[in-house]
Parts: sequence; C-alpha cells; structure tokens
Amino acid sequence: MTPQDKKSLEDIHRLFLDLEKSTASNAVDFSFDTSKLSVLKNSIAALATSEDGDVSRLASIEKHLIPTMTMKHFVAFAIPFERLLHKILQDDDFLIVENDKDVGPAEKLPLIFVLDNIRSAFNVGSIFRTAECLGAEKVLLCGYTPLPTQGKVEKTAMGTQEYMDWAEGGKLFECLESLKEEGYRLIALETAASAEDLYEDFSDEPTAFILGNERFGLDPEILKLIDEVRIVPLRGRKNSLNVGVTAAVAGFEWMRQWRAKK
Repeated sequence: MTPQDKKSLEDIHRLFLDLEKSTASNAVDFSFDTSKLSVLKNSIAALATSEDGDVSRLASIEKHLIPTMTMKHFVAFAIPFERLLHKILQDDDFLIVENDKDVGPAEKLPLIFVLDNIRSAFNVGSIFRTAECLGAEKVLLCGYTPLPTQGKVEKTAMGTQEYMDWAEGGKLFECLESLKEEGYRLIALETAASAEDLYEDFSDEPTAFILGNERFGLDPEILKLIDEVRIVPLRGRKNSLNVGVTAAVAGFEWMRQWRAKK
C-alpha cells in the first residue's frame, strides 16, 4: 500500500466515523447528511485508480451507500476499510446508540471501588463506567492511578465520570483505615491462595472492593488489613481476569445478592 493509498483510506475512515456519530443522534428516525455522504462516496470511488488491488476493489462499495440505507448496513460497509487499516476499535471510538436515563438511581448502592496503582487509563475508565451502571456510591483512586480528568480515562469512561462521586484516596493503607472506621467491609479482589470464592455470600455491610495493580496486585501488608479476599472462579488456563472485567463481575454479583436480600 502506498502512502497516498493509506492517507486516502484514513480520510475515508474518518468520514465514516463522522457520519456515524452525526447520524446516530436519533436512533429511531434518522437520516444521513447528504452532503457528507456525497463526499464519502466520491472519496471511495476515487480508490478505483489505485494500483493496489486490495485498495481499488473497495471502490465498488460506493454504489451501495444510499441515503435510505440502515445504520446497520452503513457500519457493515465501513468494516472493510477498518480491516485494511488494521483498526481495532473500542466503544470510545464511536457513538453507542442507547437510551440513557435522564436521572440516576434515587439510592446509591453502599458499594465503593478502591483502585490502587492501576496503570491502565483504559481499565480505570472501564471501572468508572461499571460503577456508574451499578449505581455504586463512589470510586477512590490511590497511588498513581490516573484520574478521570485525564483524557484517556475520560474517553473510556464515556461520560460516566460526570455522574460518579470520586476522590483521590491518597496512600492506600490510610484510605482503607478511614473506610474501616466508617463501617465499610474491605474486600480485596485478588488471586491469593487464601481467597474465598466470589459467589459465596456477602455480608449486609457497606462494602469496599479493593483492586490493585494489574501486574503486581496488592501488597502483603494491605492484605493483612482487609476483611476478606475474594477470587473469581476460573476454569481455563489463565489464573486471572482483566482488572476491569473483575470489577464488573464482582460488582454485579454483589448487587445481585444485595437485591435478593431486599
């Protein structure tokens, strides 16, 4: 692929994303911006002159882009361009069409997520989104965990950081001591040998889930302070899940039990 071909494909990909975002604002009765669609069609048709067969054959997609097509079909036509550019898209790269509620829950869950030395901004943003969807009380950020004011966290959180209470927790040990004094049961989500199965009964106390660094986990002195360690039971070869996935699995199991007791 020549540099010019790559630039043309990148421009076309941006046009696809721009049209998707601008059109998806009304998921029920939408219409494509005809001027933007025309620019996209012309850009795709121009690929026919490319000497690269993989690029030139994409020009045939132009005739399928009509104003009356569905969003599902439109996205399907974008996929060949993403694949040729080796794009790996995530939720935050495009607009998820959904009917978000106007207000959050009247009563927050007595559940806090404490994140210590989480390195990945993507994981932090993912946990913010999980916490907001659960209606959790708060997210506390300790150590060098990135804040939701940082662009990459904000992007992955997809706006949920605006609705979640959060604070910098400072040093983890002191943060956990304060939570304990406030009556929270401290539960580490960790792959320790003494860990209890996640799906065993939780107590009725307000709970704080503590998640440590993706690679190193929590320090031994922290594990001495917490009330219990829970582990997600796994049947495959890997012994742990992504920290963001772990937070989601644990949070929704905790909510399931909490709702069953109401």
